[in-house]
Amino acid sequence: MGTSELPYRPLTFDPDGRRHLFVRENATLAFPEGERPAVFEVWTIEHSSLVKAEPDTCDVRMRSAADLLERLAYRLAREKVGLRLYAAGRPTFLAQVAKVADDVGLCSGEIFLGEPAGSERRVFCVHCDTLHDGVSGDTLVCQGCATELSVRNHYSRALGAYMGAGEPAVVIEAMEAATHG
Repeated sequence: MGTSELPYRPLTFDPDGRRHLFVRENATLAFPEGERPAVFEVWTIEHSSLVKAEPDTCDVRMRSAADLLERLAYRLAREKVGLRLYAAGRPTFLAQVAKVADDVGLCSGEIFLGEPAGSERRVFCVHCDTLHDGVSGDTLVCQGCATELSVRNHYSRALGAYMGAGEPAVVIEAMEAATHG
């Protein structure tokens, strides 16, 4: 997908797919629209350590996003042509699913990302490489280098994050010291 934005859209089942996997960040997120395919699985994050994996069912509950993403990477690496991957959740979750799909070579016609549930994003500091999750505003102070970052509209699929750029505090202090003598 050659764009600097993730391709969000309303989820609808793709009739050209042979197998369909819907991953969602929680059970309140709606299924894709359209006629439900014959070969269809749902993976849902329950956010609980009490969840037990039941891999032989079409409705799989996961303990955490990390658990789901690890299993998704394993599954997609062994998958054959014809799978359609649908994802629903917050922007950070959708970005993580897109990165896993990209890493194993799924193309844009095989992955469908629903409209984000929420506005928080993952932001990458271009100055010190720190990743920040759950950013909902257009600015933040980097926890790695204390730079005040402006969140750009540029999305890096390789990093799974939007770019945050600004002037490092050290540079600003040096510039202020130089101008104030």
